[in-house]
Amino acid sequence: MSGYGLFQPATLGMQSQAHRLSTIGVNIANVNTGGFKRTDTEFETLLSDTSFQQSDLGGVKPYARSTNDVQGLITPTQGPLDLAITGDGFFAVQPEISGTTEVYFTRDGSFNVNTVDGQTSSVTSDDGATISVANGYLVDKNGYFLLGSAAESDGSFSSSAAAPMRVDQYAFTDTGQTTTTAALEINLPANNEFGSTAETFTLRTYDTNFAERNISFDFSPTQTENQWRINVRADNLTSSTLGPGTTATTSTTIDGVVATDTQFVFDAASKTVQLSNTASGSAENGAFLSYIAGDQITFAGAANAGNNSTFTISNVINNGSTLVLEENVVGESTGTLAVTGTSAAALTNPLTFSSSGELTTPTSMDFTATWSDGETSTFTLDPSAMSQFNGDFTVFRSSQNGLAQANLNNVSFDNNGQVLGSFSDGTQRAIYKVPLYDFINPNGLETANGMVFKETAASGSATVFFTDESDRASFISGAIELSNVDITAEFTLMVKTQAAYNMSATSFKTIDEMTIVARDLKA
Repeated sequence: MSGYGLFQPATLGMQSQAHRLSTIGVNIANVNTGGFKRTDTEFETLLSDTSFQQSDLGGVKPYARSTNDVQGLITPTQGPLDLAITGDGFFAVQPEISGTTEVYFTRDGSFNVNTVDGQTSSVTSDDGATISVANGYLVDKNGYFLLGSAAESDGSFSSSAAAPMRVDQYAFTDTGQTTTTAALEINLPANNEFGSTAETFTLRTYDTNFAERNISFDFSPTQTENQWRINVRADNLTSSTLGPGTTATTSTTIDGVVATDTQFVFDAASKTVQLSNTASGSAENGAFLSYIAGDQITFAGAANAGNNSTFTISNVINNGSTLVLEENVVGESTGTLAVTGTSAAALTNPLTFSSSGELTTPTSMDFTATWSDGETSTFTLDPSAMSQFNGDFTVFRSSQNGLAQANLNNVSFDNNGQVLGSFSDGTQRAIYKVPLYDFINPNGLETANGMVFKETAASGSATVFFTDESDRASFISGAIELSNVDITAEFTLMVKTQAAYNMSATSFKTIDEMTIVARDLKA
């Protein structure tokens, strides 16, 4: 190596240490920057070429090593739109609301709601006027749109459908969900007897137009032990069925010429009808055990046309042989006539309980209804958790999966990355879910302005996942991830780097002085 070549190691040493000092300065400046990942400066040896062999007299050069895979400090904020990642993965954000746009990745989970120029919707105000409102979306500190998956009709989420998330007041005004399933967990008093006042529970449901429908279920014990019938009531209800159920039919039968079987006996004074033996006149016990108060029965075939009509039942008496009716009847005995009494609607199969108070049948019921405005309701009712014990009529819980159209009041994250919306109807719904994106080599990502990263060939392609379906990461709501800079380590490294720089500078000065002496000796 020539004399002037002696300057190379010292010069490269000063340049390399200066580079590390610069990197340390950037790390320290961003110690409180959300999602910042420090850069560590390492060194590699440069070899000089000689005529005969290589040597390590060339010096050193720096290279930057990313730490994108190193966890940063998690700091609580209590902010409803702050979300921290622990473990692997990045949020995905994009600069534009739609169209072909580049996707960036970030660990900074401090989000807010921003409106977008040109993004408006027409909505109906409280006074009925149509107004134009700005659409609001979840964005990061750069104004980039956070990508999330909207809830499907069944409440599930698809990570492949991630897109900007609209969360302004009117984002879900036109969105609702028809009730398709419901469940009741209610205790029916075992000491209630037939004829006692019905126990009532009203369930809020939503029809095919997402309108609220309050359906009252009246529970009445039958004359059979451990059995209860359900009747359904609701405002503006045109027709309804609650199955499984069957149409009840009670009829007289004629045996040849001589009437030896049964007849209906209508009593105008007491407004009753009894099924009795034609020959003996004795009551046929249990003939109307399928009925309870509120049911309707239609008679056909009676001699008197006034009794060929539909009547509402107010009571069942005389061991189930006699119906007390609300409407007037015409007094007559049908005698040998073939007369049929048929329930005006299918009678719901009774709830049957075991002697220990557990429901045995049915474990599922189907409700269908038509409302006065033409809308319909169809849902499956699960009564399997109902019981019959001594004590009070007690509603433990009820549920249904319908949702009304409502304004969005506010949003927040939960620990599964779901965006929870609080609505004007008092409900809270999971409206979006945020996926994470992981890379084979996250340190190969390219850093861009705003502390976001770009996918590169070195990083590999992104793999998307939900945290509650993977053990690679989890969320902490109401917190953010700050930088992964250890300020103590950075200052310690700064002192060492400064000392190394000074030594290279001293070496440079010494070589310079030696060169001057050598020059003067030659002169």
